[in-house]
Amino acid sequence: MRICAVIKYPPIQGGVSAQSYWLARGLAARGHRVDVVTNALEVEENFRIRLTPADAGWLEPRFDHGGGVHLHTPELYSAKLIHIPQSNPFVSRLAGLVTDVVREQRSDVIFGYYLEPNGVAAHLASSWTGRPYVVQHAGSDLGRLMKQPGLDVTYREVFRRAHGVVSGSLYTFLGMGVAAESLYKNAPFHLPADFSPAAAPLDIATLATEIGAESPAAVHHPGPLDPAAPTIGAYGKIGEAKGSYDLLAVLGRLRRQGRRFNFVAATSGREIERYRAAVAEHELLESTWLLPFMAHWRVPGFLRACDAVCFLERDFPIAFHAPTIPREVLSCGTCLILSGEILAKQPYRHRLVDGENVLLVQDPKDHDALARALAHVLNDPAAAREIGRRGAEVLPDVSDHDAHAAAYERIFEDVIARHAGQPSVMSAADRGLAIDRVGTLRRLAAPLVDALGDGADAALAAHIASDPVDDQTGGAATPHADARALCVAWRERPAVSEEAHRIRDAARYAELLIWMGSFDAPDGTDIDSPRFHGLDVLPERGGGSWAPAVVQTLAPRMSNWVRIARFDHLPASGGDVNGERTVIFHKVPSLTGRHFGVNRFTASLLEGCDGRRSVTRLVDEYTTATGRAPAEVARTVIATLRRFYREGLIIFVDPQAAPAQSS
Repeated sequence: MRICAVIKYPPIQGGVSAQSYWLARGLAARGHRVDVVTNALEVEENFRIRLTPADAGWLEPRFDHGGGVHLHTPELYSAKLIHIPQSNPFVSRLAGLVTDVVREQRSDVIFGYYLEPNGVAAHLASSWTGRPYVVQHAGSDLGRLMKQPGLDVTYREVFRRAHGVVSGSLYTFLGMGVAAESLYKNAPFHLPADFSPAAAPLDIATLATEIGAESPAAVHHPGPLDPAAPTIGAYGKIGEAKGSYDLLAVLGRLRRQGRRFNFVAATSGREIERYRAAVAEHELLESTWLLPFMAHWRVPGFLRACDAVCFLERDFPIAFHAPTIPREVLSCGTCLILSGEILAKQPYRHRLVDGENVLLVQDPKDHDALARALAHVLNDPAAAREIGRRGAEVLPDVSDHDAHAAAYERIFEDVIARHAGQPSVMSAADRGLAIDRVGTLRRLAAPLVDALGDGADAALAAHIASDPVDDQTGGAATPHADARALCVAWRERPAVSEEAHRIRDAARYAELLIWMGSFDAPDGTDIDSPRFHGLDVLPERGGGSWAPAVVQTLAPRMSNWVRIARFDHLPASGGDVNGERTVIFHKVPSLTGRHFGVNRFTASLLEGCDGRRSVTRLVDEYTTATGRAPAEVARTVIATLRRFYREGLIIFVDPQAAPAQSS
């Protein structure tokens, strides 16, 4: 098979780049030609892996039976590309290069991983060459970029026209209108065999010297590591949510207490100068080695050179972000110091036991708890190494990397066959979807099905019998419409008993979840409905400022994609806040929105964001209603509105403008 892969690739750092690299290599090892098209050479300095001459062979590996990776990069940005307004036309350049490669190599399929710019370029090249394309998203492009106006429409169209969409959230894409036969469950990523306790430890000081000779500013190298002191490691991007500064603060505390250690951080990012300043502030310069991002194939050696490695991500803004770093550390048999937030995201979390095969810090902002975990390593490095050895036993299949490449091979072969008019050889179960209409209803209307209990089977059978079309969607246009019809039928039943009222609330709750996860709502709030009526004037008026003098003159307006509902009987999954049974449902363009319980004041304030009443008027109304001091009410109202704004629930408009349209 000839595969044209538009992907992140070294020297771009990060999890998507690592997975893309190992996938391309794995497919090549299985005998396929993989043409990698990437703009990696133009990556910003703060996100660049520093490669050495010895790394060249890793970029374009060749294997027996003709398999190999062939690298294609566009010409570097220069004055020849000047246009007004100025930009680097990544998408246009990549799409053109992909088209050239596909035509020259007669590629069978195009694979785009990460939407910007790769997925968009794959879509364009497919439309020009007639070759099928498969697109895969990551956490940040779906959870962050796709929420931005303009990008949401572009990415949705890329998904809807793809011949294959690879994701761990398939029903999200059913809600966007992607056909079920074009959906493929994300193949589990298996680390290559290089990630093993048998990996040779990296000579950190030598690498630091080698990189520093070419790029002195990229490293901080105080000399040889202290061989008698434990080595604590960290790698990946810098950030508050990464726990980067929590770790420095605690290491500084331990250092001032006279504790000896080597701290090695292979890291960079937009905050690198702040991070370097924090290293100095916490008096860690003499015990810290700062390296740039590590090449993917060097990571196993780096991990084996450390007595413990920290991964302390917390309060991360993308809920479904699932980094591979914990698996990498565990697989190499190095003691992992892990945050509770990331532990909860691991499929093997029930097998991780604090003090036995991992050191757990529930919240890295609790510096005392983090200090205790680090002291465990400093006090007894041999015990930490034993924790690491047992940690490696948690992942028995980490070396089965060929299975990862084989799964994508099967997806690509199925897409190519379907594009040629042949039937798919992959069942709904193979794809990760329910095998029949009953299963789909159970999945999409889960709160109602749970509330029906023992009567669920009969209720589903009656619904299907009333609309007896033998496919997944029934007579309804989509699976979501079918599930919504089931909910509506139960919502409209008379609540003649407490039990009936409970089921009706469950039906309402499930119906709103279905609305939040699809674009085919019958009330007109669908793919063609704008999220807001009007334009947000706060950036222009306030210039990013939340000064009361600016905000109080504007009127908050709630998104058309928000619903507020009150329940007497919340399903078990609904949660409860301060005894209130009011839930906000917030749809977003990627259909990865969230719902959450709120108290009466929060719900009332959001309902009052009608675009007509200024913040000053809202404060006056709440002051009158509560009898509390105006300054206190103003602080509470503005703080709550600020949270609404940050989460995309409201914008600010001019209350003197035309009356707001009803939603």
